[in-house]
Amino acid sequence: MKSLPEGWMAWEVSALAEAVAYHNKLYWQDASPEISDYDYDRLVERLRDLAPDHPVLISLGEDEAGRSGDAVTHARPMLSLDKCYNEEDLLAWSVKFDGPIVMSPKIDGVACSIRYDDEGFLVLSATRGSGTVGEDITANVRRIENVPQRLPVAQAAEIRGEVYLPISEFNKLGGAFANPRNTTAGALKTKDPNESASKKLSFFAYDLQGVEMTTEMEKFATLESWGFTPVEHTLLEREQMQAGYESYVARRDALDFEIDGVVYRANRVSEQVRLGATSHHPRAAIAYKLQGESATTYLREVEWSVSRNGTLTPVGIVDPVKLSGAVVTRISLHNWGLVQAKHLSLNAKVVAMRRGGVIPYLEAVVEAGDQPITPPETYKGIPVVIQGDFVSLAEGHASAEQEVQSLKHYADAVGIEGFGKIWLETLHEGGLLRSPEEFYTLKAEDLMGFERMGETLAAKLIANIEAHRAIPLRPFLVALGIPVVGKSQAGTLARHFKSLAAIRAAKTSEVAELPKFAEITAQKVVQGLIDKAALIDALLAHVTVIDDEGEPEVAEGGPLEGKSFLFTATLSAMSRGEAQKQVKALGGAAASGVSKSLSYLVVGAEGKAGSKLKKAQDAGVTVLSEAEFIALIDELRPSEG
Repeated sequence: MKSLPEGWMAWEVSALAEAVAYHNKLYWQDASPEISDYDYDRLVERLRDLAPDHPVLISLGEDEAGRSGDAVTHARPMLSLDKCYNEEDLLAWSVKFDGPIVMSPKIDGVACSIRYDDEGFLVLSATRGSGTVGEDITANVRRIENVPQRLPVAQAAEIRGEVYLPISEFNKLGGAFANPRNTTAGALKTKDPNESASKKLSFFAYDLQGVEMTTEMEKFATLESWGFTPVEHTLLEREQMQAGYESYVARRDALDFEIDGVVYRANRVSEQVRLGATSHHPRAAIAYKLQGESATTYLREVEWSVSRNGTLTPVGIVDPVKLSGAVVTRISLHNWGLVQAKHLSLNAKVVAMRRGGVIPYLEAVVEAGDQPITPPETYKGIPVVIQGDFVSLAEGHASAEQEVQSLKHYADAVGIEGFGKIWLETLHEGGLLRSPEEFYTLKAEDLMGFERMGETLAAKLIANIEAHRAIPLRPFLVALGIPVVGKSQAGTLARHFKSLAAIRAAKTSEVAELPKFAEITAQKVVQGLIDKAALIDALLAHVTVIDDEGEPEVAEGGPLEGKSFLFTATLSAMSRGEAQKQVKALGGAAASGVSKSLSYLVVGAEGKAGSKLKKAQDAGVTVLSEAEFIALIDELRPSEG
């Protein structure tokens, strides 16, 4: 499986829509997905955030082009499920209704509907398809061994469930097919029922419609009495949901069917009716999705590393295990609180999971180990304190590793290029660079004494620093390293308060009134600015922080709609901010980095283009000179008079 490319979160709506449509086709029509379900879900949710009414979102699922059988209109739409990826969101969903919850594994197969007539005879079966219209697969479903041809009662009903290929049967195919789900999809579409039957498909029933029932558990009992195989199901309370999810993660390798998550549903049908549904999903059900490939291994050691904020993070050393094509020996254990909550111990059998290219992490504990895990009392000679879920360096202490990470964070945030981790470690060890303001006191001759540092490189690094003595307010706020202030929070603060002085003078109550700023976050922002006061004052002796002028409005339907521009080097005719405003006034977008979805890279007439030019050329992005950009803007700008 491929991972999403770096920078995909900066894609424009048009690029996101194109990617969603492409991967939707691969999954539904070609049965050959290139990315994981998790990455596909991320693309869809990002598009839904930016353009909730985009036509691509309406057409998700199988379309007519992928249908080989007759079309079947569903009596009631076969909706998708809403998704979550953590316990917090799961609990937030669960408080919307009363009563217990039914948990089932989310089978990675092909959803289908089976209809029985008034006499209880099987008369029709169809795939989910678009949710409204599916494909007739009756002949092939009739050949599935655990699908009754007639109900034991004369009762019209619709049974919904998942057709799947047991892993034990898939393994007998000798590697002729990619995976069980794709094999299932192909077997259901074939025109030869004998060929379909040879694959030995199976069916899990998970819903009963057309018969009045009061609870999900009553539905499952009825389905079983009628001869169906109900999907595994457990009735539980809200505080048991996370443990239930983890139990399926721990059992995943032992199951004879593939799962891609766990489904939770309100047990009471009355509550399901009360909550209703959106055009996309029922509100009374949710899928807690697995976030990548997983495998079991054994935890042997725990190492601790320090973040730029002084928090010590536990990293697990595990027996080598293969995930997403790579051999893994280290997994993230998140924090000390998680180690305690999961009763983690050395030599425990654990489930490691990987999301795309992100470091694998601990997902569940299968079997306890025999040695307790304890946090260190010191870290490289520095005292350590434990506060709740976190282990941190004692107040007033900082390690060299932490200082280097803070320097890198600052350089990355304000855009100073050329200072990778190795050079920062070298300069820090040499005593030249301990705090961000010291970037601006470096001289080329200071750098020349280090090995592999020639005159040209030294001059380039100093030039990169000098180019960032005027810093926009938003990246400056991010660069300070206040834990709760990322790009989004910095943007909100800058947009509202406009200047650094106003933000530093803001009261907690004023910050708390801003969108997405709760009281606790506001307190952390205000206290963080106080804690960083000495650093801010030291930086202001060397840099100018540019007040925020707000984001210019983008002209809808302008001639540059759907086009993105990125600027590099120094523009001679205007400031970079003014150039971005002109792009937005014509309907275009100002990009934050080079990606394949970038439309144009504009190279200023002064200074050097740097690494962005090579990246753009490698990605096939159109490169414009400053003169060509100005000519384009002049041509598209509406004439006056």
